[in-house]
Amino acid sequence: MNDLEERLRAAFDARARTYEPDPHAWARIMARRPRRRPARWLLAALPVALLTVFVPALLNGGLGRNTAIDPTGVYQQLMKDRTPLGKEASIDNPSEGKPLRIWFAKAKLGYPEVCYVVERAAGEPYGACADAVEWADADAWYVGSTLRDGAATAMDWGLARQDVGAVAGVTKGGQEFQGTVRSLDGAPYRLWTVTYPSQEPMSKIQISDVDGKRLGWWSRDGLFLPGGQPMSAPMELSPGISVQPYRTKKGTRLTWSRHGAELVTQEPSATDPTVTISGRRDLIIGFARKDVARIEVSFGSGSTASVVTRPDPWNVGVTLFAAASPSDDPAESRRVTAYDASGKQVWSQEEPARTDPFEADKVAGEVMTLPGTENSGRPVRIWFTRRSDDGDGFCFTGGPAPSDQASGCFISFSQNSYPFHQSTTYLPDPGADIYFGPTLAGWESVEAVLYDGQRVRASFLRGKGTPYPVWHVSVPRGTEVGGFVVKAKGKPDKQVPNYSKSCAKQAARSEAVPQTLPAGITALLVPGCAAFWENGEQGPALPGPLPGARLSDLLDAARPVQWITGETAWYGYAPAGTAKVELRMKGGATATAEAVPDSWGQNVTLFAAPVPKGAPKGGGETVALTGYDARGKELWRYELPGQRAPKF
Repeated sequence: MNDLEERLRAAFDARARTYEPDPHAWARIMARRPRRRPARWLLAALPVALLTVFVPALLNGGLGRNTAIDPTGVYQQLMKDRTPLGKEASIDNPSEGKPLRIWFAKAKLGYPEVCYVVERAAGEPYGACADAVEWADADAWYVGSTLRDGAATAMDWGLARQDVGAVAGVTKGGQEFQGTVRSLDGAPYRLWTVTYPSQEPMSKIQISDVDGKRLGWWSRDGLFLPGGQPMSAPMELSPGISVQPYRTKKGTRLTWSRHGAELVTQEPSATDPTVTISGRRDLIIGFARKDVARIEVSFGSGSTASVVTRPDPWNVGVTLFAAASPSDDPAESRRVTAYDASGKQVWSQEEPARTDPFEADKVAGEVMTLPGTENSGRPVRIWFTRRSDDGDGFCFTGGPAPSDQASGCFISFSQNSYPFHQSTTYLPDPGADIYFGPTLAGWESVEAVLYDGQRVRASFLRGKGTPYPVWHVSVPRGTEVGGFVVKAKGKPDKQVPNYSKSCAKQAARSEAVPQTLPAGITALLVPGCAAFWENGEQGPALPGPLPGARLSDLLDAARPVQWITGETAWYGYAPAGTAKVELRMKGGATATAEAVPDSWGQNVTLFAAPVPKGAPKGGGETVALTGYDARGKELWRYELPGQRAPKF
């Protein structure tokens, strides 16, 4: 596995899992809470799917406004294609002095959403519905904020798992403001709010369970708030939708936000087309050439959105627009047309439906529909690619995922890799979790192992002209799958853990005493994974045993060690009898970790040591590890695929 594959795999899809000879990238992405500003590729999964009530009008020489509508009208528009889930909450909004209504709903494709209507002291009300599907490893997470210019008091709010009992907002200086956690009958999650002075903005929330035990924290970066120096106050384009310019090294960055959560950022340049749209589900936002007074977006289904532009007040040289989209299908074809102030058409562009796989010229064989998703409202399409430079790939797109982009590829998977993806369907109710991946040479069977030890055998699908079959297995939605057992001809059974889903949450709730290791590391075995803490902070996890198995079952001659590099230390587990582990990096740098038997009866030893000085974070420069017994005899050696290890 090379660095490009590592970065691509981590970036393509936040729900995919893969168990490779070197699984570092995936373990790091899935097993730790956000500590830095999230990468831009995550915008597709941001829980801010917006539905605004927008009726364009041409007024005063081309300027537009929204037709007035009351809160009940906003609610009715939001619930047009949705079904209520549970009761509604009415919360005092300190920024407006008016109620903030929040409730849960079932979307048209069956997945849960959280909806809200904001009443305003000096402006029209607005509303939106955001995805209510929990973030990986999150106990509580952000959805929105009332923080705005001119308000003395603000309120952040979000969702939490049902066993969360308390949330406290924490400022950068460490000051805490106790929040409120509410249960809404019939709702899939609990609702939390934190009120605080606007001059003391939050940096994160501390989370506790119903018994008061600390579960960890979640960063306010979950709102994807922009960094840098703003050039001016934000300008509201449509109720609740604002755009604000920021100064960057490249020029001006425009950041759109709604109800305190960032939607998207754009950087206008001289090479931009006449109209630049960032199309999100149910929303059309962007900028156009300064002579464009109105744009019209016509969709393949026959619906049309028309929106009047606003000149930017910052002398960037563009006009701005924001409107609701009548289409909720991000793959639908559309035609974008621009008009000047006199009504003359000045530009037009056709955008075909995005139904075909990307890089169609490299598709190897038939594009298939994943069994079990045919009646979900948005079937999953799967196919193989063949690249002369970097081997075969396996791609997928579609599905009723709440995020705007549910697609990705496993690039250059090899015969000793075990990539798989999960797609959740919600229709027909109650839905299913479907796991699938490429079936490589010699594979005879794949079985999903549930947490209760039950095994479910996968089926195989072979498309016409495809280089490999596809295995797929379906379980009722919400069923915990511990991993998979792959049987290959002439080889021992291979255990492939599925440890990314709930490792950190289970570890935080465990009453067991962690095992202490050097370099400030503590370790704890929970169902499905080995959890680690670095000086008290949750660190990257490592795969744990399948139900009924042991950690030692995940080690073999091809992969005799499981390890990962965290913020300050590298750590992992190795075969029983290992007393010392030596790590070698590019350039000849080395580090040595002492190993001790695990206290869990898993037939392994645990090791940890500080990251060598000057080493890059993430362990990307590691090329080899070697294990020794207590007498200094070499027991095993592992060289990373694609790396040439220096001699020891």
